[in-house]
Amino acid sequence: MSEVSTWFEGRRPRPPSDLEHALGSSDALGGLSETLLAMSRVQLDETRRRPGRVRESAFALLMADGLLTYACEAALESEDAEAALERLLSIGDER
Repeated sequence: MSEVSTWFEGRRPRPPSDLEHALGSSDALGGLSETLLAMSRVQLDETRRRPGRVRESAFALLMADGLLTYACEAALESEDAEAALERLLSIGDER
């Protein structure tokens, strides 16, 4: 089980089951919050590939939002929450 999967298992309330398919192999990026941010970007890219009123795009956008929210939540749980959140913002600026 990946670090992200393990972290999701401990969430209360449980994350929506549809997020589980977005997990994939998700331990390649170092920190948990950075991994969740990267997963959010994947979903956002999926949304961009299907512009307009396409139901799948709406679901991908909601998944991107949820994963970004979890990235922030994971950052807040770290020892230095402020630094972790600043790191997420700096990663966002890099793109």
